[in-house]
Amino acid sequence: MKKLIVASMGKNTGNVIANQIKSLLSNYITVESVLISEMSRVNMKCDMVLFTSEFTAKLAIKYLNKDIDYFIAYRVINHKNIECVISLPVGTEVLLVNDGENSALEAIEQLVELGLNHIKYYPVYPGCRQYPKLETAITPGEAPLVPGYVNNLIDIGTRILDIRTIHELISRLDIKETLRESLVTRYIKDIIEISRSIDESRKSARESQRLLETIFDSVEYGILYVNSLGKIVRVNSKFESIFNKKKKDILGKNFFEVIDSIDIFAKERGSLIIEIEGREVLIDIDQVSLENDLGYLVTIEYTEKISKLDHKIRRNHEQRIKRKLYTFEDYLTVNKEVKDMLKRAEKFAKNDATIIIQGENGTGKEILAQAVHMSSFRRKNAFIPVNIAAVTPNLLESELFGYEEGAFTGARKGGKVGLFEIANGGTIFIDEIGDAPLDFQVKLLRVLQEKRIRRVGASQEIPIDVRVITATNKNLINLIDEGKFREDLFFRLNILPLKTIPLRRRRDDIKHLLMHFVDIYFGKGKIKSVDELLDIETNEFLLNYRWRGNVRELINLVEYMSFIYESKVLGISALPYYMIDDEYDRGKIILDSSELWVLEEIEKNRGIGRSSLAQTAKKQDINLGEGKIRGIIKRLKEKELIDYKEGKRGCKISRKGINALENYK
Repeated sequence: MKKLIVASMGKNTGNVIANQIKSLLSNYITVESVLISEMSRVNMKCDMVLFTSEFTAKLAIKYLNKDIDYFIAYRVINHKNIECVISLPVGTEVLLVNDGENSALEAIEQLVELGLNHIKYYPVYPGCRQYPKLETAITPGEAPLVPGYVNNLIDIGTRILDIRTIHELISRLDIKETLRESLVTRYIKDIIEISRSIDESRKSARESQRLLETIFDSVEYGILYVNSLGKIVRVNSKFESIFNKKKKDILGKNFFEVIDSIDIFAKERGSLIIEIEGREVLIDIDQVSLENDLGYLVTIEYTEKISKLDHKIRRNHEQRIKRKLYTFEDYLTVNKEVKDMLKRAEKFAKNDATIIIQGENGTGKEILAQAVHMSSFRRKNAFIPVNIAAVTPNLLESELFGYEEGAFTGARKGGKVGLFEIANGGTIFIDEIGDAPLDFQVKLLRVLQEKRIRRVGASQEIPIDVRVITATNKNLINLIDEGKFREDLFFRLNILPLKTIPLRRRRDDIKHLLMHFVDIYFGKGKIKSVDELLDIETNEFLLNYRWRGNVRELINLVEYMSFIYESKVLGISALPYYMIDDEYDRGKIILDSSELWVLEEIEKNRGIGRSSLAQTAKKQDINLGEGKIRGIIKRLKEKELIDYKEGKRGCKISRKGINALENYK
């Protein structure tokens, strides 16, 4: 069976969500709950990861293998737990306590949408200072956060997955046979239980009726409840719409008067497809027991809508993705060269031409692509990323362009929408473009030229309006020379080129980024400066380290240090072994930032004198006078990195110096 991991910040939340999924899908998948604080230490091998919130995903996404699919749950108030809220007198003022401002406001909004607007809510969350001192508080499973003076605490329990997330889970794990069982039946049965538990002494019959109708009408399926005598006692507005009948013409009637082709009392019922008003509908009938009463819950939906569920799920997923995209402000730097690159990228964002981003792994190519999208006129539409290297070559065309039903063996019934169609109106980001097979390159070139795609197995072309951004860590010119990349595609993609800058060339960014991530992993303000964490020698080591993994490697280092730190300054011996070994392999030539700058200038100018170096430093706003440069030249000469003679071009780089620079580059 396929495996799903539920990733959460708190154990209770993870267990509640995992148990909900198990109760619905245990016959089809295995479910495991993992705290995000444990993700770096446990086996995360699975078919999909479900994050319980956007904040949880943002903290933990780095622990996931790029090949593992994931998505973020949308959670709602558990209908089972709202009886006590229903019973509160009209006009009661309560505190709504949750773990954050957004989650508190979202919980209030969901309670109001359920019709529980007869009371007044005040949001309370960690850091919130202004709220009234009230005796009653409501919380979705966050009792420890409730103020101590509260006498009447109503814990409505951890919010559960809504029906959209459950359907998305079914679709993306490709276990759609579960749709034959009525998940909605089990979801709605709890709602009907509520109607029997409403405290009539506190609520009028009209208010109770309106509450139940609001809950029923918020569901996207047609719902009908039939009592043990076969009489229809409850119906929602979606059911009215499907049957084109008014509620007053349905309630109180026998079931067979409305749907005469189905025997509701038959022992063998299951899922049935019938035709209503010329359109096929799927009907599910489940027998339900409500206290001592027996009844039947009927759900109905158009079959064509079910077949299009994949497209709808993808669209909903995109809308959630859009809210967490990076902007240029998220590309952290104090380096002038990087800032110049970002300014150029901001200008490119206003244009709609294709962009290619070249740079090493870990230099933020996707962050840059997202920032371009968010600064463009397409920012309100989808940003769809795809990694060429992560897609099997023979599936690449169908993944990006989609396919028609019957296009190949195993093709999904109804076909599949490609990523270019999903990105229509927005941006598609194609990473690792240098790994694209040559036959796919031909098709991509045509799409860029014609602005049309053709699904696999289709005869008609579909016009698209998509901005294309590509990225690679390879030298595409070299690949062209080797016959591995098409020259015409390169120039079609390379209209607006950008190149990210490796961390070893951004030495002024190292301490800046180090402190940023120290605040994240150690806790904001716990470490006041880099010197409080690292000794002078280790500081110098990191400034001159070559950072093969760039910012990603720096983040890993900070996380590693957060585990071993014991309130004492760390030395070089505390660094991961591979960093120390790497420096050893480079011949132990370690240059500080000033020495490296001087050596680079000597190499760039093919020889330069001391006074010229001092003038260049002044122009570049580098604090190096002629006296300091004299000392640096002496050290470089001692390391046999330069040859020095008095005169205008007295300093020339040696072969050993060239090799040292190559290592740093």
